[in-house]
This record gives sequence, structure tokens and C-alpha cells, in this order.
Amino acid sequence: MQLTRIEQLLQDTMGLNAASIGSSAIQRAVRERMRRTHIDDSERYQQRLESSPEEMRELIELVVIPETWFFRNWHPFQALKRHLEQHWLPRAGERRLRLLSLPCSTGEEPYTLAMVLANLGLAPDQTEVHGVDISRYNIDTARLGIYRQNSFRGDHLDYRDTWFRQTDDRYHLHPDIRDRVRFEQGNLLDPEFSRDRAPYDVIFCRNLLIYFDRPTQAQAIDILEGLLGRDGLLFVGHAETGVLAGRGFRSLNLPQSFGFHRELGTAGAAVPAAPRLRQSRRSRRTPIRPRRQPRPHWIDQQEQAVAAPPQSAADPGVEQLEQATRLADDGHLVEAAELCEQLLEAQGAQAQALYLLGLIRDAAGEPEEAERLLRQAIYLDPAHCPAMLHLALVLQRRGEARAAQRMQERLERCQQREAANTR
Repeated sequence: MQLTRIEQLLQDTMGLNAASIGSSAIQRAVRERMRRTHIDDSERYQQRLESSPEEMRELIELVVIPETWFFRNWHPFQALKRHLEQHWLPRAGERRLRLLSLPCSTGEEPYTLAMVLANLGLAPDQTEVHGVDISRYNIDTARLGIYRQNSFRGDHLDYRDTWFRQTDDRYHLHPDIRDRVRFEQGNLLDPEFSRDRAPYDVIFCRNLLIYFDRPTQAQAIDILEGLLGRDGLLFVGHAETGVLAGRGFRSLNLPQSFGFHRELGTAGAAVPAAPRLRQSRRSRRTPIRPRRQPRPHWIDQQEQAVAAPPQSAADPGVEQLEQATRLADDGHLVEAAELCEQLLEAQGAQAQALYLLGLIRDAAGEPEEAERLLRQAIYLDPAHCPAMLHLALVLQRRGEARAAQRMQERLERCQQREAANTR
């Protein structure tokens, strides 16, 4: 199946860079839409996609990944609470606090923001929380405010007892929180989205920029800057902090918050695109072996072949990565993950840190998050053989044998190129 044109249509419409999720994921979505529309020829389906905005929306529904939960990575919410207590509440006056969650997925993030505001004692008429997502399904789900166990993770679930009513295996959000959030289907890259929209005091835009190529990232940041008030805060995902380098934003310097505010004098200024990040081939290390995992025989045969020289001691962040690796090998996954996230916040997206964090997430029983991180590592460093190796393992365990085989073949081609370069 020829996907090049379809991948370009998706990028033109929603900014999706096919490399960020893999062509196999797009191919599965296209095959499913062809099945549902009774089209057995890919060229005919492409023609339909080009002529039907509704079909494009249906395809987007299948490539969007609604992976989220309440208080996901709670540090940004702690940072927001601290900022509001120290800087906004003392001088709020009659002004309403405006917050935007984009993409909001199935609603867990904007509802979390609403809980933070309620816990601060802010009345509903003092705040506006907007949740925006390109997926109609996600928005419909969010408006219902009914969730299953997968939306609640971690050990600190007191908020669930406070704000939810359980019925069988469903959790119904309290109307006091549900009614604080206004949802809408929208596309950040659509010019109509930001037109005549009042600025926001806080924007959560986490794990969206990683799916864009460099020019689209620059475009998205310009749009976000235009949506952000002069003293506003922007929160991004841990792998996206490097994208803001040189874009007129300064870190809040709150550990693992991945929060930023404008540097003085930059509001509305045109700024250049962030430089392309490069990852040295020497940064790849022998991969960690998560314990108690079934391993296909070809993984054991290949693992020594992909082991690369360790980082030079002069490389920035090498000590943190080595410490995180030791912690992970000793079973201290939480501490190891925190070190990786701190490094990503301080130095921006790095293939080796993303790779190690992907291994940690996989060992912690989060294969979807592991796959996402490993794909990001490969996107940043297309010659990162250990990331390809472990991604193949993750895919095979999930029953995606063909995708795992393709990744193994890509790994073998990568090894052949490296062997040729060393001759």
C-alpha cells in the first residue's frame, strides 16, 4: 500500500509527522477505514480522502492516541497550584482565570485543572477552563465525565473519593467539576481556531509538539504564543522542552513541571525556528534488560550486536544517564524515571534519555508509553539501534508481529550501514 500521499494529507490537515507514530499505525488506520467504507483499492480511498472532509475526520479518529489519566505527571499541577497561590490569587481582583488544555484527549487533564482550581477555593464564575481536541470521539467522551479504572493511576487517589461516584466499574465525575469545563472540537493549526480568541493565563499543551516536524512545531509555537497572555504559563511534555529553546520562553525552574513563561519583551515578537536537535551516535549504550520478560530468541541473538560504545565522560548529562541506568538495573524505576525526566527538562529532547525512559516505562508495565518514547528516540536518532531493538520487543509482546518484524528488518539495515561505515 502506497501511503506517501495519505501521510502528506494527514500532515497538511493535523500536522502529524508520520515518523512520530510509524507508517504501520497509519496503514492500520487506512485499512480499517477502507474496510468500513467498502473500498478495496488504496488509490480510490486516497481520492475519497482528498474530496471528503468527513472521511478525513474519520481517519483522524483512528490515528489519534487517547492515552491519558487524571493528574498525569502530577508535578505540573503542583507547579500551577504554587504559581496561582503566590502570583495570581493575591492580585486577581475581578479578572477571570482562563486555562486551556490542548489536546485535551478524553477530558482527564482539563478536569484535573478544574479540581486544582476547586481545591484552591476558586468559584466556578472566577475561572474558565477550555478543553480542545481534534477528535470528536474524545470530546464526546470528555463531556460525559464517566471513566474507568485506567483513568486513575498511582497511589494518591484521594481526589477520586472526593470528586467521583462509583457505579460498578464506572466512575461518574461530580457535576461541580464537570460543569467547570467547556469542551470543543478544534484543530490548533486551523486559522479559524485562534481567530478572535481571548488570551489564556495558562495553557497545557503536552505531548502534541512531538508529533510535528520542525516547521510545524515552529508554527504551533507561534500560535500558542499568540493564545498566551503576557504573564501566562505554558506547560509542555518532558520531551518537548527543547522545542522551546530560542523561542522567547524561560523555564519556571520547578523540577519536572516542564512549565515556561515568556521572557520579558518577547510578547508578539517573531522568533526563529528552533535548531534541529542532533544526537551523537556515541551516546547509545547497551540496553537495560527488564527482568521477568519473555524474550524472542532473535532478541538474545541481536543484543550484543547493537551494543554501542558508552558515552564520553565529557558529554553533558552522562553522569545522570549512568546513574539512572544503575537505578533501573537495581529495580528503582521511579527514581530512574525522575532522573531521566530531569535531564530532558534541563537539556531538551535527547534520544538516549528518551530511550532509557522508554525501557523504564516498559519495565514498569506501561507498554504504550514505552512505545511512544522509543519511537521518539528513533525519530531524533534514526540510527539508534538499541531503541529499534527494544521497540521490536514491545511490538511483539503486544501481538503486532508484522510491525515487530519490520522494526527488526530496519534494525538489521541499520547494523549493516554501521558495519560498512567502520570498514
